[in-house]
Amino acid sequence: MTVAFKTFGCRLNRAETAKFAASFAAAGFECVPFGTPADVVVLHTCAVTQAAENECLKLTRSLRRKDPSALLVLTGCAAEAVSAETLKAMGVDLIVTHEKKDELTAIVSRQLGIPYVPRPFMPLRNTKRAMLKVQDGCNFFCSYCIVPHTRGLPRSRPFDECLRDAQAFIRAGFQEIVVTGCNLACYSDGARGLVDLLAALAGLPGLGRLRLGSLEPGTVEMEVAALMAAHGKICKFLHLPIQSGDDGVLSRMGRRYAAGQMRQTLEDILRLMPNLGLGADIITGFPGETPEAFEHTRALVSAFPFSNLHVFPYSVRPGTPAATFDGDVPEADRKRRAAVLNRLKARQRAAFAKQFIGKEVDVLVERLDEDGNAHGWTGEYLDCSISGLDFSSIATRVSCVPHAAEGNMLLA
Repeated sequence: MTVAFKTFGCRLNRAETAKFAASFAAAGFECVPFGTPADVVVLHTCAVTQAAENECLKLTRSLRRKDPSALLVLTGCAAEAVSAETLKAMGVDLIVTHEKKDELTAIVSRQLGIPYVPRPFMPLRNTKRAMLKVQDGCNFFCSYCIVPHTRGLPRSRPFDECLRDAQAFIRAGFQEIVVTGCNLACYSDGARGLVDLLAALAGLPGLGRLRLGSLEPGTVEMEVAALMAAHGKICKFLHLPIQSGDDGVLSRMGRRYAAGQMRQTLEDILRLMPNLGLGADIITGFPGETPEAFEHTRALVSAFPFSNLHVFPYSVRPGTPAATFDGDVPEADRKRRAAVLNRLKARQRAAFAKQFIGKEVDVLVERLDEDGNAHGWTGEYLDCSISGLDFSSIATRVSCVPHAAEGNMLLA
């Protein structure tokens, strides 16, 4: 039996799909590339925006028309946001909810009449870095976000189970483990929280390096930053979805911090790690965002050396409180404001890259381009092009000293 996967959306979805693939392979299925004829097709969907949900549903209908015989399985957030009746009418054979995801292979095997025997987790080495899911769900209920309604309330994986999976990744040869979750700050197993888990993971024998996924501001970011500054195996990159730099907008979003608190936090973190790779998510044109409010956001972004901005013009997500808010910002203004921040992003990322010219960096090599140059990411999440390496360097970590920067890319 063959199985193919298509994953939409976030890093957490990718982490879950990697575990699905390993489970199916252990059960005797052959994992084939998506687009290849397969007996089973699993769509791991996203519903963070209406556009994302629509894209998933469009592909669902297309797949059903192209291959009526495949077992079409839907899981992920769109499987929660869209009614089962609608999905069945599109030709979906199986809908697997978030609560049943860990049983996906068993559910599919039963549907096909194939015996299923649970086996220990054995990661597949089909990517350059391993995604370690440690937590799921969120109870922050930001006014623009559907995720707490599709993924449910916070729940954490047992501490020792997370360590066992990480050890399996290390034995499989992965040089980087990315710790991911729906809301990482909510990780908790008894008295042990996220910082305790990160410290234990960073101390595992044989670990190459550890990277942290997005971390909600106003939670444990200072404690995490202190650990990051002290531990050489934790990548010096921190992504904070700050969303806005205006107090009024943050309040309407239901965020748990004010702009002044965010500024103080960023100053404190950068004192600990002046060369930290700093990422952020920003939403432009949220309902009620005036030109003055946007300027507050632009000023916040300008004041700090963000090297990796994800800027999103606000998109109405039906089912969230924000979808009913007044103060709608015209779409053209949302996009114009996003363009302003994206231009700023390009300048700041290029300036950040230049700081590493002449300094040794650690790079996880991911590919070779047509000119024979190796490409990979530094611990600070900068793209680096390295000459003089061959295919044997892919999926390994190398140290190099960049001699130049071309835009935001380091050259070594």
